[in-house]
Order: sequence, then C-alpha cells, then structure tokens
Amino acid sequence: MKYPSIYSAQTIILYCEKFGFKNIVISPGSRNAPLAIGFASNKNFNCYSIVDERSAGFFALGVSQQTKTPTILICTSGSALLNYFPAVSEAYYSNIPLIVISADRPAYKVNIGDGQTIVQQGVFKNAILDSSSLALDPKHNFKEIIKSNKQKIIPKKFTEKTLEAEQKKTQAVNEKIINSLFTKAISESLPVHLNAPFEEPLYNFKSTPSVKINTVIKNSIKKTSNAFLSNSLVKKYSRIMILVGCSDANVLSENLKNKISQFDNIVVLKETTSNLRHDSFIGKIDQIIAPIELSTHRDKIFEKLKPELLITIGGMIISKKIKTMLRNHRSLSHIHLGKHGSKDTFYSGVKHFKVDPSHFFNKTLDVFKCNSNYKSEWENLSKLRKKSHKNYLPKVRFCDLKVFSKISEIIPENYSVQVSNSSAIRYMQLFDQNPSSSFNCNRGTSGIDGSTSTAIGASIGSKSPTLLISGDLSFLYDSNGLWNSYIEKSFRIIIINNSGGGIFKILPGYLNDKTHEKFIETRHNISAKQLAKMHGFKYKQASSSFGLKFALLNFFKSSSRPKILEIFTDSSLSAKVLEDYFLNLKKS
Repeated sequence: MKYPSIYSAQTIILYCEKFGFKNIVISPGSRNAPLAIGFASNKNFNCYSIVDERSAGFFALGVSQQTKTPTILICTSGSALLNYFPAVSEAYYSNIPLIVISADRPAYKVNIGDGQTIVQQGVFKNAILDSSSLALDPKHNFKEIIKSNKQKIIPKKFTEKTLEAEQKKTQAVNEKIINSLFTKAISESLPVHLNAPFEEPLYNFKSTPSVKINTVIKNSIKKTSNAFLSNSLVKKYSRIMILVGCSDANVLSENLKNKISQFDNIVVLKETTSNLRHDSFIGKIDQIIAPIELSTHRDKIFEKLKPELLITIGGMIISKKIKTMLRNHRSLSHIHLGKHGSKDTFYSGVKHFKVDPSHFFNKTLDVFKCNSNYKSEWENLSKLRKKSHKNYLPKVRFCDLKVFSKISEIIPENYSVQVSNSSAIRYMQLFDQNPSSSFNCNRGTSGIDGSTSTAIGASIGSKSPTLLISGDLSFLYDSNGLWNSYIEKSFRIIIINNSGGGIFKILPGYLNDKTHEKFIETRHNISAKQLAKMHGFKYKQASSSFGLKFALLNFFKSSSRPKILEIFTDSSLSAKVLEDYFLNLKKS
C-alpha cells in the first residue's frame, strides 16, 4: 500500500476504509494524485479510471444506484469538478448517495492567476446535501506556504512546536468534517462534496500512514414512529389512489401487496420504474389516460376517476398525463411516504410521512377500509385498453411503437434494464415488462445526458446482466460512456435511431419545417456503427420487422464481446402511428 505524505489525503483514505466504502471512481489528473495513487494501491478498494469527468459522474451514479451505498468520485482541480454537476444533480433528485472529493489548490493560490484554479467550494449549491472544504495541512511543505502574502494558515512568528500544534488542530477539524459528510451521505442517501486543498509535492508516499484517526463511527438507527396514526389524514376514504414512481421491487412486501389488492376502494397505479409487480396493480398509465384526453367528456370522466386521497411512493413520476389529470382534478389530500423529501407535484399540498411505506400500510389499512368500487372503475378501463392495444399492434407498420413492443417481449429474465430518457422510457411504459427484471431511468432531472455511463456503472454494481435501451440522441450525447475498460462482455445496448429527437414531433406546437428540424428535433444521419467498432462492440443493425426478428435471435446469447443492436425507424411515421394508436384506444 502507498499512503500519501499529505496528512489530509491520508485521512480521507483511512476514513473511507473505516466506513467500508469499496468503489472509487477516479478521473486522472495531477492535483488528485495523492488520492488516486493512494486508493489505487490499496486492495480494500475497487478503483475505476474514467477520463471524462461527466461520464465518470454518471458511471459512479450507476454503481451507487445498484449497490445502494456511496461511491467515491475523485477529480483534479479546476474545471474538472464542474463536469460532475449533471450527475450530482441527478443523484440529488434521485436520492442516490455519491461522495465527490475534489482535489484543489491551496486557498492562497486561488484567484491570483495560478493554473487550473476556480472557486471549488460550493459549486454544486442547491444540488447537494452538504459540502465542505478541508483545512490545508500547515506541516506539509510549510516553507512554500509561508512564501505567500495571502496565506492565513501559519502565523508570521512560529516555532516547530506551534506548527505541530496547528497541524494537530487542523487534523481534528478535518476529521470532524470528513466524518460528518460521510455519515450524511449514508443516512440520507444523497450526494455530498468534500473539497481537499493540497500543496505540492504531490507524489511522495509512505508504506504506513503517519496519522491515526480517532473518531469512532456510530451508525444511529432511528426508531420507527407511529405518529402518523394521529394525523387527521389517516381516516376512511371511498377513493384512494396509491401512485408509485421510481423505486425498488421491495418497496412493499409481498404480504402487504396481497392485502392491498383486497381493498376495493384502493387502486394502485405503477410505473415501469416502480419495479412493483402484482396482478391487481395497474400499469401502462398513459394507455388509460391518453384516450380520455381526446374525449369531449374528459372532465366528467376524470372527475369520476380522481381520488379523494392520493398516496405517493418512490421518486419522480414519468407520466405527464397522470400529472396533468391530478393537477386539473385534484385530490382532497396528498400523502407522500418514505424517508426522502415530498414534492407538491400535483398542486394539492402534500404531507410527508417519513416512514417506511410497508410499516405505514400495516398500521393504517384497516382504518382506510371502506365500501367502494373505486378500483373497479380503473380496472374496467385498463381491461378495455389492453384489448384495443392487443388488436391494434398487429396492424402497425415498422416504427418506434412496433420496435418497443418487440423489445418488451424479448427481454430475458433477471436482467437489469437501463432506459434512456425522452421517448424511450415513455414507449416502454406502454408495454408489459418481464416481471423478473428491474428497470431504471435517470428521472431525477430527466436529462438525456449520462444514460450510457449510468448503465455501464450499473452493470458494475449489479449482479445481473445489463441492457441499455436508448434513443439515438441520448446514446450519441454520451458516447464517451464507452471510453473505459470496464464493460462486461454480457453488456447489451439497443439503440432506436430515428435520426433525431423524434419525441418533439408528437409535442403540441411542433412544426415540421427546417427550423424545428435543426434547432428542436436535431436531425442527423449518424450511425453507431463506427463507435461500436472503435470500442470493441459487436454490431448489428435492423430496419424492418424481419431484420429485427433475425437480429434478436442471438442478441442475448453469450459472446466474447459486448453487443450493440441499432434499429433504424422513421420518425414521421412513428409520430403518426403513435397518434393513431391513442385514437384507436379511444374507441374502446
């Protein structure tokens, strides 16, 4: 093992060992060399070198998404840190723990014209749980420090004894900062930022640490509270809707799901990313609501379908249609369950109960019970839509809708599926998915950036093989995600390439002209073929139903290299088919 001679760098590494952190994502540089070499030479850590910091951030996010534990992100000083921002904001809004550690110049070298210096402390502002900067070690190359006319670390008159005392004081402060940030990242499952200023020399190392950390780590477990039972919102309602966004399959226990299914006054609406499986729970929300939006009696129908009590679980909701419905036809009350913050998404005010959803329902189900046929109103619509959906699909020409129907049919069991944002995740929501597989999408900020990097990081953190389903713009935007040596040979990518942002064609106000094509839809003629070749992927393409069927025959079979399947579709046809699809569902 190699321990850096810089005390604060040693302390960071020792605390990561103490907390049991395993996964370290490092973007190469010079100022972060004490940490990079210190971590990489320590067998207690799994270290990954990702050159592009934006990609590295999402790679780390994917690892943490699967492991549910903080991943350490390390970069050099200067603008390198700013490239983490998209991933940090996604982690913040998706409740994923990351620990960003940025190496920095000493404070007295910032804003004096020194290279690679920016003000690094607080750069993430409102997209971080907490951030702090370590104090510079006064003993490390103090002769260089005292040259500066701006340094405030070492007093003008000092002795070896006072310098030692300053170092001891600095060590205590730094340990307190590190311990606090690491604990917060774990307990709140959110990103934190630790800025670490290092003075040169950077490349001196020791075989044993020269500092000893003394802080005892205490994992405090909060007792489960039943305070919600006395809240006036917990009472009988004839119409209760449970809406589940991004979450894990175990967000509700199997026993509890069976109990809830027996309540006629409770309907459970789930999204693909909820990973919630039960025959009585209703998915494919847009399939139900879109046809109602086209009806002249939509307000009357929505009033009949709206809940009195809305209970939300999990993260962000994908369906814009359910959000619009619940904003225009508001529930009397809205409760959000879980330790993470509630959001007033539906404009009706929200009460946050910081409690495990299973615990909440085990205590309240009997209170909620009421004679009502509310669930059947949704179930009847769902059955009608399924029948129309089944009858319509065989008539569809080769387009995005047809492609996603085929993809949904062939996803193998126990796959970890990552879906890019924009049209890809919305199409996936129109189809039943393999119940044994898990589905994730970066819905915190809902950006198309970082989907590929997230998927590759997730493949590292997951015990299951990973499939990325991506639109062409999302894939091309994050093509640097392929620039690493950690891609498993079982990794699979399916790209639906309709030569631009096809989703914009189905949005209100889009005009099919050159200006919209160039500046909104971003039309292009780029293929992933050369990228696949450059990064060592096997590559296949398809542009017809027969070609797709043939390409999928061996796509998931074992291979010596990862694979990319690129499917070419017509965006204009796809937009028209989707419009016709919802019109056809309206007839049911």
